Formats: sequence, structure tokens, C-alpha cells
Amino acid sequence: GYADSFQLLDRMNEHAEAGDVGATEGAFHRISAVAGGRAIVGSTMLVNTVLKACANSGNVVRAVGWHGRMTQHDIRINKKTYGKIIEAAAKCGEVNVAVAWLERMLKEFDDEEVPMNTVVDACAKAAWSDEAVR
Repeated sequence: GYADSFQLLDRMNEHAEAGDVGATEGAFHRISAVAGGRAIVGSTMLVNTVLKACANSGNVVRAVGWHGRMTQHDIRINKKTYGKIIEAAAKCGEVNVAVAWLERMLKEFDDEEVPMNTVVDACAKAAWSDEAVR
């Protein structure tokens, strides 16, 4: 029932906080099964929680894969979606990837609320001081 679903959501978030991508994906699939497969069709929040796990573990390849699923299933992509992909790239030192996703985000969202600090941190960690200043 609903109580089980909330427990699954709590566990999913705990796994994401810990950066455990496999366990977070497992919880996603269990929630999707409880919802009769509808979870993957409509929930930006659920997929963004998987992306949080990717970000916390620095798994940009898996994050990009989930973005592809979102696109394939017409799941709404928001700034948090991009932010988590950028964070995953930054965490594993993939500065060029972080910058590329930031540029994609800037094309889609016009406002100033973008995760610039995440990209600057990635540049600093990779000792790309020229890129960080730019």
C-alpha cells in the first residue's frame, strides 16, 4: 500500500544520498512495479533521485544514460536534472563533460539559476584555473 511506497521512497533517497546507484535504481524499479510500471512514465522526481545517486558517486555515464531514458519516455527534464548530471561529471573530474551539460542547460533554461559553482569546483579540482575563471 501507500505506507510501503513511502518506505521505498525513503530508502531510495537514503541510497541516493549514499551514492549507491545500484540500490537506488533497484528501489526505482520496485516503486515502478508497485505503480504498475507508471513510475518511469511520469516522475521527474523519481528519476532525479536516481541522478542524485549518480552525482554523489561521480557516475556520469550512468547519469547520462538516465537522461536518455527521460528523453525516450517524455519525462520532464528540469534544472535539477541537469544539475545532477553536471555534479556527477564534476565529481569524477570530467570538466569538459560538466561544461558541455552546463551549455545544454543554458540553452534550455534562460535564467541565472544555474549550477555554475559546481562547474567552477570541478575546474578547480582538475586544476583548470583558466577554465574556472572563464
